[in-house]
Amino acid sequence: MDIPAYRAVVGDRTFELSFDGGHVIIDGERKPYSIKMLRDGYMSLIVDGQSLPVSVEALGGGRMEVTIAGRRTEVQVKDERDLLVDAFGLAGEGPAGGQVRAPMPGLVLDLLVEKGETVEAEQGLLVLEAMKMENELSAPSGGVVETVHVESGAAVDKNDLLITIGEL
Repeated sequence: MDIPAYRAVVGDRTFELSFDGGHVIIDGERKPYSIKMLRDGYMSLIVDGQSLPVSVEALGGGRMEVTIAGRRTEVQVKDERDLLVDAFGLAGEGPAGGQVRAPMPGLVLDLLVEKGETVEAEQGLLVLEAMKMENELSAPSGGVVETVHVESGAAVDKNDLLITIGEL
């Protein structure tokens, strides 16, 4: 299975992206590129000899607002882990309510929170090793950790309940 490094969705267009040394491969087309960071969130991108001013603002959930040469666009980006989860049919609708469930079978490597701890939306809760990759699972919303249903070192199956988060 050939999984690209990234998939970017811009409007109704989807692009497969990967990188090879000083080249970016976009939908199979290999082009030389370089990036010069100017300051936080701002850079100069040179692709195929053309220089473009770029700014990037993270919106959360893999979404970002990218401005290239003055043109602003929202981009949804999936990295290699997200694409593997999709390829194996393990992507779900995401956590329902305050329940965090295992998106795939794996091994709990590290618990990042304890019962009674206040967490924010998208804060890391635990690290799950699956498919030889470490995956940090995040809080679906802010709240208080009500129950941690697993211990570090525990093997879990897909959809096993890992952590329950209650309202603040």
